[in-house]
Amino acid sequence: MTEKFFMIFLNLLSLMPAGIFCYFPMRRYMRVSRKKAVFTVFLPQAAIIFVASLAALMFDIRPHIIRLPVIALFFLIYYRSINVHITKAIFVYVHIHAVVIILYSFANGCDALIHPDLGAGSYTWSDSLLQLLFVSVYVALVCYPVRRFGPVLVEKLSSVRIWVSATMIPGIILFFNLFMRVEKYESLFVNKVFRAFIALHSVSFVLIILLTIFFYYVVSGIFRETQTQEELKVLKLQERYFKAQQQYMNDTARVRHDFKHTIHTLERLASDGDLEEIKNFLARYTDSMPKNELVCYCENMAVNALLNYYMEQSKKAKTRFTLEVDMPDELPVSDVEMCAVIGNILENAMLACMEIDTQDRYIDLAIRVENNAQLYILAENSFNGEVQIEDGKYRTTHSGNGIGLSSVMAVAQSCGGTARFSHEGKQFYSDVIFPLKTK
Repeated sequence: MTEKFFMIFLNLLSLMPAGIFCYFPMRRYMRVSRKKAVFTVFLPQAAIIFVASLAALMFDIRPHIIRLPVIALFFLIYYRSINVHITKAIFVYVHIHAVVIILYSFANGCDALIHPDLGAGSYTWSDSLLQLLFVSVYVALVCYPVRRFGPVLVEKLSSVRIWVSATMIPGIILFFNLFMRVEKYESLFVNKVFRAFIALHSVSFVLIILLTIFFYYVVSGIFRETQTQEELKVLKLQERYFKAQQQYMNDTARVRHDFKHTIHTLERLASDGDLEEIKNFLARYTDSMPKNELVCYCENMAVNALLNYYMEQSKKAKTRFTLEVDMPDELPVSDVEMCAVIGNILENAMLACMEIDTQDRYIDLAIRVENNAQLYILAENSFNGEVQIEDGKYRTTHSGNGIGLSSVMAVAQSCGGTARFSHEGKQFYSDVIFPLKTK
């Protein structure tokens, strides 16, 4: 009995490296530190395996049956320990365990050569050791690319629909392999069934790897397209800003050119002693002076163009917009990313203000440096008080794709910063912190 218990325990233990592997793409989104994860994640998983092994021993439960509740309980622990949308968690978990189940089938095939008189419903040392070996080797081989490229998918892609669609094929493969058991190994050695068995699982394994690579490149393409659109948006704002500045310079040049005629007119009026006419002339002259609507909020031209644009939009929308800007010369992210952060915050604020009465509309934005170490972007705006929170994150209540705040978080986290959003009553708060490079 003791020997069989440890055999079952070893059989289920192969789920542990798979469970650890699920955290590689989520390493930036863990709710606890790695040290605490040992006590809050991995020890509970080991306890579940221990209890499941006892249950399988006492009630003679087959391997593929006892794995189902273990995998389900592991997912609950996994999802509660990370801070992402559930569709992302399901995709990663299903994808990795679909590969693991295929590796289990390969282990069953090897075990069939050793114990041809048994079946996949039996527990053997060879099958348990091979499962643990195959899973551990796979994790070791792909841990580097997954650690490097996995977080890119999680950070950059916020579309729930795409995550759900990408989960379907790995989900089908997982379901298919969970319930496709070889009851008797001897059936594999009839005609060419063994070759077909290995070929089928090999195709499934290659298919899921190719789909992963394809999915990564699709997401990378979407991100590059989004980044290009952001760059074009910034360039258009800069072009608009430069044209306005050029128009102001042309107008002031014309005024300077005509200034000598103005002086001659004033001299004539002064010689006539017509003080009232001088006042009227100066009033008309002042009104005809070119007015520069653009304000220099900071030295960064891209950010300055963006702030001028939203200041203009706020005036049109009759929204009070106050600014406090103290921006360093060297930003922690690119101009495009900084404009994406500020632009998404202001765009959400403007849309929120449009849903309330004009007398209640306001946006306060402060960009400041603290202790030469951190750049703070703090925003407060009024809104109607209605929010939608899903998995601890705010979701859009107006038209749009609702990925603005997720984009802000992704940019902040990419350089070790943070982004927090909260509300109180009818005030919404955005707090973004970027660490500055110390010289």
